Amino acid sequence: ASFLSPLSPTTMFSLPSLSATIRSLNSMAAARPVAFGATSAAFKTTTADVLVQTAVEGRSLETLDLRRTAVFTLFGGGWMGFGQYYLYCRLFERLVPGTTALASAGKAALDQLVHVPLLYFPLFYSIDALLQGAWARGVACGVEHVQHRLRTELKESLYANWSLWLPASFVGFRLVPPHWRIPYVSAVSMVWTTWWSVLKGRFRARNAGAASAEQL
Repeated sequence: ASFLSPLSPTTMFSLPSLSATIRSLNSMAAARPVAFGATSAAFKTTTADVLVQTAVEGRSLETLDLRRTAVFTLFGGGWMGFGQYYLYCRLFERLVPGTTALASAGKAALDQLVHVPLLYFPLFYSIDALLQGAWARGVACGVEHVQHRLRTELKESLYANWSLWLPASFVGFRLVPPHWRIPYVSAVSMVWTTWWSVLKGRFRARNAGAASAEQL
């Protein structure tokens, strides 16, 4: 009975420890928001893609598409961590200051209707082109790689993105403190990255099938 008591040593130890951990994380996020956000974003995108490849697509760790995972890792740490911190917490706050419902809706609109289609996806596909070796074959090949991905994948990816991120962006700008904004984005984006990784697997399978058909 004493083990189940709310005053047991285990409970008395765990609650203060949890509280201390939360305070420590909050202090770390406030002191180094960019590094904290970049680390959490890179960890999230890498984990999500590996989980999709193993649990959804049935790959073993030995047969992972490491280039695909590397794209998610670099994009997660580089843009979703570093880049989006300055975009969300600096630029958007200057353009549309405040946390009112109207200001938050304005920042969410900037994010989803300007940033995502014009920068987020093109940058992702530019990194994909780099790791797939397209840029190494020349600028024209790199540009064609990005343009092809945008033509064949952007519409589906945007619809999937908006269904999650339009409300999530509003909540983030309305309620989440700036130094926790990127970790919040990373947490929500665990769902998005998993979903998007599934889409990327389908896109690659579709592209491979189309390439095989052209060779016949």
